[in-house]
Amino acid sequence: MLAGLLEPLYADLRVTDLKGNILCSARRSGSSLTKPSVSHLKRVIDTQDFSIGNFLTHSSARKTLVDLGYPVFDALGLLRGVVFLSLDLSWVTRTTAENHLHPGASFSLVGSSGAVVVRYPEAEEWIGKTISPADSVKRILSEDLDGSVEAVGGDGTQRLFAFSQVINRMGGQTVYAAVDMPAELAFAETKRLLIHNLISLAVLSVLTIMAAWFGADLFVLRRIHDLVAATKQIAVGKLATRTRMPYGKSELGQLARAFDDLAEALERRESEAKASSEHIEKQRQRQSVLYDINLAITSTLDLDSVLSALLEEMAALFPYCASTVSLINQQSALESIAQRNFGGEEQRQPEVRPDLGLPNAVLELQSPLAVLDARGDPRTRNPEFFRRHRMFSYLGLPMIAKGQTLGVLSPYTMEEHQFSREEMDFLMALANQAAMAVHNSRLYEQSKNQAVELEKSNKIKDEFLGVMSHELRTPLNIIMNYAEALSTQMFGKMSPHQEKGVEKIKSQAGHLLALINEILEITKIESGTATFQKEPINLENFMAEMESDYVMPMEKVLTLNWNYPPDLPMIVSDRVKLKQILTNLINNAIKFTDEGSVTISLRALNGGQSVEFQVADTGSGIPDDLIPVVFDKFRQLDSSTTRNHSGAGLGLYIVKTFTELLGGAISVQSKLGEGSVFIVRLSAGPVGEKARPGVPLTVEQEL
Repeated sequence: MLAGLLEPLYADLRVTDLKGNILCSARRSGSSLTKPSVSHLKRVIDTQDFSIGNFLTHSSARKTLVDLGYPVFDALGLLRGVVFLSLDLSWVTRTTAENHLHPGASFSLVGSSGAVVVRYPEAEEWIGKTISPADSVKRILSEDLDGSVEAVGGDGTQRLFAFSQVINRMGGQTVYAAVDMPAELAFAETKRLLIHNLISLAVLSVLTIMAAWFGADLFVLRRIHDLVAATKQIAVGKLATRTRMPYGKSELGQLARAFDDLAEALERRESEAKASSEHIEKQRQRQSVLYDINLAITSTLDLDSVLSALLEEMAALFPYCASTVSLINQQSALESIAQRNFGGEEQRQPEVRPDLGLPNAVLELQSPLAVLDARGDPRTRNPEFFRRHRMFSYLGLPMIAKGQTLGVLSPYTMEEHQFSREEMDFLMALANQAAMAVHNSRLYEQSKNQAVELEKSNKIKDEFLGVMSHELRTPLNIIMNYAEALSTQMFGKMSPHQEKGVEKIKSQAGHLLALINEILEITKIESGTATFQKEPINLENFMAEMESDYVMPMEKVLTLNWNYPPDLPMIVSDRVKLKQILTNLINNAIKFTDEGSVTISLRALNGGQSVEFQVADTGSGIPDDLIPVVFDKFRQLDSSTTRNHSGAGLGLYIVKTFTELLGGAISVQSKLGEGSVFIVRLSAGPVGEKARPGVPLTVEQEL
């Protein structure tokens, strides 16, 4: 259509977006006679009105062109693009001048610098040259004046010039319409006639330009307006709109046909898109159901809640279906435990038992089973169920988790329904999700029952250990008392061998009593019956008491070093438990140190706010991989039955437990073959003041 408007009025026609990119052109790509002007495009966008651009001389086409720009708006009045027309001024000028110019005269369009832009006749000799070098001509052009002057022309001939300023600026500069003729011809006409013709030509030039534009609107753009109106209808979604224009063989007719074909294609695409959107929405809903079921699996382990969520989501997504869930019970038989949409809300114990013939067939097949008419299927065992609830088609889906079939999910329809592959795949995924939820629920119930049984067993064990420990201590104390009586020669004098045997009895009985006491402490700790008696403790006296307990000689070549200052603070703690902590650490150090020394240290930290006990030995040390577990129950460096050191491995566990219950912390540092250091840190409690020798602090003073 645009190409049909080119000759002879327009040299080029194109439409651009607001960035100057060409959207369509009357000429083929690469054959445009002009290039888009950034400044002209900007002027059209800024003014949002008709604009005249620069003059261009196209030598190969022998044409002088001027760009015309016109903005294009959408239905909302927003600027969307620009139409550029390259007007052939040579043709316009020639057409106008031939009808109105005096014989022998010439018409020119002149810039403010005096350069000729368009001239008729003799265009090729004058274009680009100065129309006249005379100062009088330069003054008229520079001062934006109208008038006439006699001066020498650019060709050296004495000429009479008449200038009139063109109202519209072209290309951003002032342009003059000039009529000139040789002076010898000018005298044949009056100056009045010359000026009259000049004004007429100037007006006609502008009118010709405008007429070219509005003529196109009258004869061409009206149909384009019809196309635009149809486009607006398409834009608001009325894809059934057509141009209703006669097609014919013209460019506009072909354009109307192409538009109607496009509208029909869009209408067809919209229908396809709508169907696709509905499909996507179904997929979204199904993904949401799978997500909700997965959420039910991770958020609850209650079987009733899981099945309720499953049936509720199925009812929302498949309102035309009723559903049952049947699980394999402990007798390995299939049992219906939940159903929904059978004439009411979800039911756990339905009045009419669902048919289990088809679900059992699903278990045998281990795959989905679709039956179009379940009422007449020979595998149906309970036809009353289908008749009462008016069910027709059936789909059975095995619920498989961890390779084990747990039951069957069964959707029913009241009308004949052929389940699609898409529906079956989705429902199978749903059944697998539900199977995993059932599996997790059963594992949870099993674990909970096992935990209850284990708790009962632990309680019985603790009670047994407590009773047995108490019962064992009574005869053991009698043994130790009689051994002590024998060692004091109460029953008569003994030989050296007898004395040695009695000492062995006392030693082993003491060891056995220590083990029983440890077991009693563990029983109290784990049963939560351990008690604490906090009291002010004078640490200097406490350490002296501990030192006195180890004054007897030992069987090993071992030295005990005691290192503590005299000005220790008072602390509030449980004396018995604290003594047991240190006793176990010292005994442990002596046990694993064959020769060398064991050093027991005590110091105050943080200005007496806390204290630190250290028990260091020069024994065998602890391997790095055993340090993290050295405080565990029943843990020893050598756990074999042929180990060299006796004990049940409870001492360090009791030490750590008592330390933490007293609000402290214990750590160990060790190097294999060089020894170990056990460090206990305790808060001094609410006392925190220096102890005065011989003056114990009472509870009242401490408070």
